Amino acid sequence: MWRLALTVVFAFTSLAASRAGTAHPRFAGSWRMDPARSESAHQDVPIGLSTMVIRMNEAGVTIETRRDATENSPEFHESLSFAASGAETVSTGSSGGMVKGRAHWDGAKLVTETVREIQGSTVTTTYVHTLSADGREMIVDKTLTVQHGYMGMSATNVGKGRDVFVRVVSR
Repeated sequence: MWRLALTVVFAFTSLAASRAGTAHPRFAGSWRMDPARSESAHQDVPIGLSTMVIRMNEAGVTIETRRDATENSPEFHESLSFAASGAETVSTGSSGGMVKGRAHWDGAKLVTETVREIQGSTVTTTYVHTLSADGREMIVDKTLTVQHGYMGMSATNVGKGRDVFVRVVSR
């Protein structure tokens, strides 16, 4: 009987310890896009220099993105909040419209998904954030889908890209 009780206690203690050890990577901090290694900086209409500030706490994640204006694209500033529970959140996008979002962990990767309306079309994004082993670089694999309703071989509605961000170290 004591052996069974000890086995049960040991099993619960081991489970609790293993869950406590599954802390997620610390994406929190300021990040600057490396334009030489980022696809967004070289697309048909390149975006300006991009910075990201990520805040994390028990309630969730907030990602603030800023981009400088360029000759072909305006300045951009947006702050999106995501619940740690994975529940849907609603934020105000850069153009003042509603952005629905969800976030979840895929192992050590932070995955954020958004849905918004742009010029009458539903646009969804999936961003997969991955940290380098030393935590100094963040890779963001992006998928953007536009539900425009066009059919045919030339009606591409999905775009993919990868951006590299370098952690900004305060001095």
